[in-house]
Amino acid sequence: MKKTVLITAGAKRLGRYIAEYMIEENWSIALHYNSSKIQAEETAHFLFNKGGDVSIYCANFLNLEQVEKLIMELSKKEHCWRGLINNAGLFRYDQGDNYEHKILNEHIKVNFLMPSLLIKGLYKNLINNKKKKSVFNTAINIIDAKVFGLNPDYYSYTLSKLSLYGLTKMAALSYAPMLRVNGIAPGITLPAPGQMEEDFKKSHRKNLLKRSSSVKEVLMALNFLIKSPSITGHISILDGGSHLSPPKRDVAL
Repeated sequence: MKKTVLITAGAKRLGRYIAEYMIEENWSIALHYNSSKIQAEETAHFLFNKGGDVSIYCANFLNLEQVEKLIMELSKKEHCWRGLINNAGLFRYDQGDNYEHKILNEHIKVNFLMPSLLIKGLYKNLINNKKKKSVFNTAINIIDAKVFGLNPDYYSYTLSKLSLYGLTKMAALSYAPMLRVNGIAPGITLPAPGQMEEDFKKSHRKNLLKRSSSVKEVLMALNFLIKSPSITGHISILDGGSHLSPPKRDVAL
């Protein structure tokens, strides 16, 4: 029986690339989506045609009950649920002098609270199903290189990703030796929705190495973290060295 990995926001963009890679690595996919039902179904169909075993799950990460239901469904249906990639994220612009409590709370829910509940759910599923310690018992958080080279833009988003960084460390401490918890912190990797290609290229070059992360590099980091049994509590930073000399403003602005 195949091992199953839950990929949050797995229907499009980086999540879809990750799902395709995990199929190639012989994982069954539990594909989470929120509002992108059509894209989730299209991605599942695409992966099925590649020989993949895919199930789709819907949950709004602003709704605690839906996430708790997601964990219950996974625990009942996916007896070989052994992996988790927390890829879902909320990304809205604000600054410290104009942020609103509601927006901050939403970022904390999506980017920190729900990942923390999913990691705990995975751990309890491993314990309840009496799974043995395995290299494949793994959770990986997609963070953001921005938390290692701070600037004041995207205030609420950055706070929530700093929390996710802290979660990676605390969960690694709390759930060892049964579950390994690591993170990947990409820099500019894909064009933002609606972004012009030339603007993306300029943003991608704004770092010491004149090139930021690529999808291929993210997948290489994912492969390394999943297959390295001695690694937990580690965050791989893929940003072309931007964290060593961070810009005063976000590169997307």
